[in-house]
Amino acid sequence: MNELDYLNKQVTSAIFNLEKTERRLSRIEERIARLTLPFSVEGRIARRGAVRAAVAGRDDERAKELVARFIGENGTDEELGAELKALLL
Repeated sequence: MNELDYLNKQVTSAIFNLEKTERRLSRIEERIARLTLPFSVEGRIARRGAVRAAVAGRDDERAKELVARFIGENGTDEELGAELKALLL
């Protein structure tokens, strides 16, 4: 194996590990979102973080489900809804 092949395999492995970490982060942020109100600072950050990490982890279906759930929560304002939808683009 030449050096370029080796480095390409290292990049592929690093990307896979990063995506796995992002999916884990999304689940942690979702747990924080469950414990906070959507209009609180921490709640807004957690909801955006859960969606952003799902997108970064290439889990688009999960990201869409989170956006739909978070928008449907009592206390989610239009601004947060728009921010969450924008993360899907």
